[in-house]
Amino acid sequence: MTTIHRLLPALLAASIASPALAGPDGGISTPMLSRCAGKAGLETRQSDAAFGLLSLDGAPWLSIERTDEAVGIQPIMTTITGTGSRHRRNGTSVPFRFTCVLDANGQALMFHASLLMPKLGDTLPPATVISGAATLAEKTALPRGVELQLQLFDIARSPDGELLAEQVVRSGWQVPIPFALRLPAAFSAEGRKLILMARLVAAHQVQYRLPAPRVLTDREILAPVVLTLEKPESKGP
Repeated sequence: MTTIHRLLPALLAASIASPALAGPDGGISTPMLSRCAGKAGLETRQSDAAFGLLSLDGAPWLSIERTDEAVGIQPIMTTITGTGSRHRRNGTSVPFRFTCVLDANGQALMFHASLLMPKLGDTLPPATVISGAATLAEKTALPRGVELQLQLFDIARSPDGELLAEQVVRSGWQVPIPFALRLPAAFSAEGRKLILMARLVAAHQVQYRLPAPRVLTDREILAPVVLTLEKPESKGP
C-alpha cells in the first residue's frame, strides 16, 4: 500500500506543535530534506570540482511518497521530489527538479537532479522570493559539509506560527551564504507577521544560529535580507 504525503498542515503538525518557535534554533520540518541535501552535496563535490553551493527547497514545494508495506524483496522506502538550485564558484547557477530515495531508517540511498531547460519552456513555478544571505559574527572557515537551514513563519494568528517556506543550503567554502525562500506567486504579506529563523549545522550539531527569530519588515520582504549568525551559548554542567 502506498500513501502520498504532501506538505500540508497535517504533515507539519509534529514540527509546529513542539512548539516550533519555543527556541531560537529553527530547524527543518523534516530531517529527510537534510539527508537528501547531504547526499546531493557529496555526489556533486565528487563530480564537479567547481561546485560551490547547492540548495533544496522545503515547504511548500516538496512531495513525499512513502511505501508503507514491503512488497516482496522491496524494502520500505520514501521518495521525495522537489526543486532546488546548484551554484558554481564562477557565479552561475542552474535550477533543477530532484528525486531522492531514502531507506526505512531515513538514510538517503539515491539523489537525482534534472536541470531545467528554460529555452524549452521548462521552468520552476512562478514564485514570490524572499532572498538574502547569512554571514557569521566572527571570521572563521566553514566546517566541511556545513548546512544552512532556514524557515519562514507567519505568527500573526498563533505564536506557534504557520510554516510558509523553508530551504536547506549546502556550502563548504563561502561566506556569506546566499538563500532564496520561494513562496507561491499569489502570496501576500498583508495581515501577516513574518519571522525568519536560520542556523548552520555540521555533523548534526548547531554551529551558528540567529540569536533570536528575525522579524521581517515590509522593506525586507522586497529587498535582500542579511542575517548574522552567532555561536550558541555554551550550556553549563
